[in-house]
Amino acid sequence: MKFTRVALAVTTGLLLAACGNLSKVSSEGTAELEDLVWPKVDRAGFNHSGSQEGSWPNWDNVRLIERGMNKDQLYNLIGRPHFAEGLYGVREWDYVFHYRENGEHKICQYKILFDKNYDAQSFFWYPNGCNGNSTYTLSGDTLFDFDKDQLTADGRQVIADVAEKLKASNAKEVQVTGFTDRLGSEAYNLDLSKRRAATVGGMLQSLGVTAAISTNGLGKAHQVKACTGEKGQALRDCLRPNRRVEIKASGTTATNSTEAGLEGPSALYDKNYPYPPKR
Repeated sequence: MKFTRVALAVTTGLLLAACGNLSKVSSEGTAELEDLVWPKVDRAGFNHSGSQEGSWPNWDNVRLIERGMNKDQLYNLIGRPHFAEGLYGVREWDYVFHYRENGEHKICQYKILFDKNYDAQSFFWYPNGCNGNSTYTLSGDTLFDFDKDQLTADGRQVIADVAEKLKASNAKEVQVTGFTDRLGSEAYNLDLSKRRAATVGGMLQSLGVTAAISTNGLGKAHQVKACTGEKGQALRDCLRPNRRVEIKASGTTATNSTEAGLEGPSALYDKNYPYPPKR
């Protein structure tokens, strides 16, 4: 009788260990950041060689992932999860991804949460941004009035928010690049893009960003959206994505806390990657 009770207790313990998830996942497949639990990288069961756990993913496949996908679809895109969260009722998959940024080997963890129907609903990265170099693509129409190089009130707030992020990450170098749409002469657009980049760089410096800030304008180079059938205001509206300012920060301090978030490695997860070659 005593043996039976012990066996039952052991069996119950194993079943409990085989059920559930690491994190507190709602039936809708969501969780608060503070409720996420990240397994230790050295416990990954994928490609374990004693020196490198996890995988080098196909980032084109990672970028295809979206809400509503089922487990089979995700499996076909990025393979099986790298950890064993349980055997039954698992609504949480964890991965360890390797990648290189500017020649530096980096590691990032990726988490997918599923709803009660086992469809993917939430996606998180640890650490947020994956300790990568930060990239901010800001709408020129938000920062500046049309054909102007002075920041709007909304634009000043946007730059202030970026400045706080740059200071928090202890960025060492910041590059600000301005772009315009294709309307107007090449010379005029080149000058306008340089003036706008200089305005943004100057405000970042005035807000206490101590990194080395360089500014440049590329005018109508590297258009990200082509508009062919529109005219007048409709054309200006369509070309809006080309009027932008890009802020790239390098030499950022690696996150050493338990901060997770929604941002993957910017250089690889950004939908515009790979970027057009520079002229």
